Amino acid sequence: MAVLLYPNCGIIFHGSSGQRMASLNFDVIVCGGGMTGLAVAAQLAHLDLTVAVLEDRRPQPFLPEQQYDLRVSALSPQTILLLEQLNAWHRIQTMRSCPYRRMRVWEMQRFGDVTFEAGDIGRSELGFIVENRIVQTALWESVEALPQVKILCPAACRQFDRNAGHMVATLEDGRRLTAKLIVGADGADSAVRNAFDISISRREYEQSCLVASVATRSAQQDMTWQRFTPLGPQAFLPLLGSRGSLVWYQKRDRVRELAQLDNSELAELIMAEFPKELGDIEIAAKGSFPIQKQHAKTYVQQGVALIGDAAHTINPLAGQGVNLGFQDSTRLTEVISGAMIRGKDWSSRAVLLDYERQRRWANGLMMRAMDGFYYGFSNNNVPLRWARNGLLAGSNTPFIKESVLRYASGLVSSPTDLLYRKKC
Repeated sequence: MAVLLYPNCGIIFHGSSGQRMASLNFDVIVCGGGMTGLAVAAQLAHLDLTVAVLEDRRPQPFLPEQQYDLRVSALSPQTILLLEQLNAWHRIQTMRSCPYRRMRVWEMQRFGDVTFEAGDIGRSELGFIVENRIVQTALWESVEALPQVKILCPAACRQFDRNAGHMVATLEDGRRLTAKLIVGADGADSAVRNAFDISISRREYEQSCLVASVATRSAQQDMTWQRFTPLGPQAFLPLLGSRGSLVWYQKRDRVRELAQLDNSELAELIMAEFPKELGDIEIAAKGSFPIQKQHAKTYVQQGVALIGDAAHTINPLAGQGVNLGFQDSTRLTEVISGAMIRGKDWSSRAVLLDYERQRRWANGLMMRAMDGFYYGFSNNNVPLRWARNGLLAGSNTPFIKESVLRYASGLVSSPTDLLYRKKC
């Protein structure tokens, strides 16, 4: 008997490890074996639900000598707690992860310059920087050990249908899978979302993002920092040893030019343009991608639920995308668990709407906050510049610093919780 305690819900779920699944009949079909898809599969398995995970490609196995991936995430304490409960965090620690204890944000030094520290909220670290592939690999290994879950890989869906109260997924090889619920965890171009005609609102920003994996000569492995400039933010994320990940937001045409430079030329330009705190660097790999946001008009239908990037993509400015996806998977599991306890049809739209109401509001709030930073800082308007730096300076007050850290760390679920805590 396995016991799983989900963060911020006060519910303990019990799961058995003895259940066996019929070949192609499941309780839930999860489309997408990325980080959020695997997480929700493991969480639902602990409710004794049988789950099929459909994924095109297995993640590349980890080897210590491998080059660092370009895609990394800043995992919050709430996310790490979830990964611990899913038996994935200890696997990540045997691979690669880097704790960070300080987070610095500034535009104008001294006046608009704030450093957040783990000690401000009584923690030893603010979070961990981990390569996305490593998180996926650890979750994959954990899910493979669960008898309630079957990973079908490679597997791609040709068609989705509703049939006599059940959901049907027909694979490219002709196999038909049935379930009560299909979870779309298949990314920003979600086939599940498109198949069920769920519309989205989308906006592309004027900027693109250059990402570089670098070796640094300056010791700064306990801090992540972000400097705002009129052309876009510049950020550093620490990795193990003398490694780090750089993020440079710029106009799209400029990013295309930067991506075409050889690594030594780009390193020289970065050292000239980035703050002196970065020091000397060598670039191991680089890449770029456009910045956009999109939000599904609804997250659920009868027998269908969207999570993670299938439901929302966010400006990566604060690195919250993956944490929001894990919060989606946790809340969806909590809603399903509550319906099971009450004897309700947990795959019904009426039940799933509870998940949508909470997560769509929270995700929308984060998207609006990121837009505020993006539009508020990506300009050279002098009065606005002094106003925004005054805002940053105000963040040095103890209560505001603690509140920002608790919200960013997932230790409270919404800004209203911060206000309630202050009153108490």
